[in-house]
Amino acid sequence: MSNDATIKDASTPQLEEELRMRTWAEEKLIKLGSLLEIGESRNVHVEDAISNYDKSREMLYKDKNSLESIKESDKGMRLFTMELNQHKFKFFGLPRWTYLSFVIAKYGLSSMFYGMATAIFFGYLLMHPPYKYVLNVPLWASLFAGLGASAQIMMGTVNDIKTTGVVQEYKRLWYTALPFLAAIFGFIAYLLTDLGMMTTGGGPTTSYLNATSIGLLNLSGLDGPLLINNTTLIASSAETLTAQDVSSFEANFGDNMRVVVCFLVGVFTNAFIEKLSDLAEKF
Repeated sequence: MSNDATIKDASTPQLEEELRMRTWAEEKLIKLGSLLEIGESRNVHVEDAISNYDKSREMLYKDKNSLESIKESDKGMRLFTMELNQHKFKFFGLPRWTYLSFVIAKYGLSSMFYGMATAIFFGYLLMHPPYKYVLNVPLWASLFAGLGASAQIMMGTVNDIKTTGVVQEYKRLWYTALPFLAAIFGFIAYLLTDLGMMTTGGGPTTSYLNATSIGLLNLSGLDGPLLINNTTLIASSAETLTAQDVSSFEANFGDNMRVVVCFLVGVFTNAFIEKLSDLAEKF
């Protein structure tokens, strides 16, 4: 084995350890910064801890010393915890509002409860048909999209808590608009799914297919009789379909797929907004 290969093999574990330490240091720094931001907004004395935060940041990004950065972050966390504990209890052992509001902000309870409330709201409306139609688009399309956005708010909050222990993304009031923006996107998504199909019915339907003036037609997995009326053929619940020389075609695939599409549009509403913002900046 050459000397270069030996050096490479020996340095690989060291590089992996340095990368792991840097990742750990960044996680601690981000968590401390988020806690200090929340504490400062709740009038908690954080000046001493901020000093340790600045030192930790400098050691990590300027001095490239992950170990010392971790030590400074831990020191800042201890100072902040000591200061926060002074606001923990009031008379009769009851917690002060400063401490309660800090816990609510840290764990994203506001965004979690909001996501639950909007999910219940959209779910309640979904449980009470019949639905109204606007431009042949049923109301449930917007409701399922709003339900998806509500689920995303809760999932994002839980993911932040699992990752860093502090809510990161859904900590501003902007997220309150997501379910209602998703409702608009769900409306558009339904229209786009209609464009992707030849023609579709507007109300609750079952799977069916109508085709006229067919030159060649192959069907497999047909559930039910094949009905022929002069030049018109009606097939129900066909698994596969191959047709040639079709002069007109009508297909209705049911609403199950649209439900999934509208729900996913709601889940990814936040990502859509970011992409649309980037696109708007380019123009």
